[in-house]
Amino acid sequence: MRKAFPTIAACDFGSSKVAILICEITPSGLEVAGFGQARSRGVRKGVVVNLDSTVEALQEAIHEAQSLSQVDIDFLVCGVTGTHIQCLQSNGMIPVREREIRQLDVQKVLETASTVSLPLDREVIQVIPQEYIVDGQDGIHQPVGMYGRRLEARVQIVTGAVTTLQNIRRCLQKADLDSDAFISHPLASARAVVGPQEREAGVCVVDIGAASTDMVVFQDGVLSWLQSISIGGMHLTNDLAVGLKTSLNDAEEIKHRYGCVLQPDPYEKVEIVGLAGAETRQIDRRLITTILQPRVEEILQLVRNELAKRGVDESLPSGIVLTGGSSLLKGLLDVSHSVFSLPCRLGRPERLGGLSEMISTPVYSSLVGLIQLGFEQSEDLKYMASVYQKKGVKKFQAQVFRWMKDFF
Repeated sequence: MRKAFPTIAACDFGSSKVAILICEITPSGLEVAGFGQARSRGVRKGVVVNLDSTVEALQEAIHEAQSLSQVDIDFLVCGVTGTHIQCLQSNGMIPVREREIRQLDVQKVLETASTVSLPLDREVIQVIPQEYIVDGQDGIHQPVGMYGRRLEARVQIVTGAVTTLQNIRRCLQKADLDSDAFISHPLASARAVVGPQEREAGVCVVDIGAASTDMVVFQDGVLSWLQSISIGGMHLTNDLAVGLKTSLNDAEEIKHRYGCVLQPDPYEKVEIVGLAGAETRQIDRRLITTILQPRVEEILQLVRNELAKRGVDESLPSGIVLTGGSSLLKGLLDVSHSVFSLPCRLGRPERLGGLSEMISTPVYSSLVGLIQLGFEQSEDLKYMASVYQKKGVKKFQAQVFRWMKDFF
């Protein structure tokens, strides 16, 4: 393997695919060096259900990514999703000894806020600050340098099922990998497709994956809540397989090629393959729409119900951002407008440097977001890259890894 820059990789365990993205940390930022994916045969709804099959898919994806990149993986971020992911709010408070708030004070108050009693079957994945309060003044996002006697923090703590996380770790170990951090899949997708202004105004990101649909809401620039529901693109595929009497593989192909949730030309015909080697036959394309549309409306209505339950269904000026593989269905935005009565748009991941064209699609939003969140908090990437140029790879790596370990 060649060695030019430190590397960071993201791993996404999905129900339809296991994907790996490798980026180099260069003086100009993150550069895509390699990408690989394999059909997922052992993951359902974010949970490993077959260890050996998952490891096999993971090894295949890693081999493909490293064959392209020709680099080793220095730091690995792993995405987690599924209904086992939960979010809870917590507060913490500390006295400020020196009157001027330092970074150390911020770290201490976050530690205090994250010290919560959890059931034995739950594990903390992320602690996300919502706001800081200095001597009763709330709404503060960066308290360092301010004066005060008391510092409080309000945080969202994202937790996951211990068993699920341990099984993911086991898969990584059997593939000779070790996750340096877990990151929530919906937060990763949101990072890739929405910017600070949309978060500040209020936005909901809906990631329609294969087996589940993730939703995450931001208000006033911070995370409000996140949730996953157990319905996604695989349900659409299954509906087509039953309705058209074809195999799941052929139904998936039909969905990608002809899928539409708005009535197409009533006279348009498409050719499909039947079950058990039956001869191909022609059907009206509108039959595909008739099958898909009710399920899509069901998914979107479930999301709207969750928004209404929390009283935010009419208070998101930036509206709904749809991403994930099934967001590419033709006509989905039109149906979304009618369901939500809010602005709706398709969320494509922000382009990275290097070979990013291969992952510049909503299918890989979470993968791109994992990489971005994994390295986002660097105070000055270009400065650290210049350290690499002046002092060499090892010292640059040491500085980057010290920050990463502190951050996670």
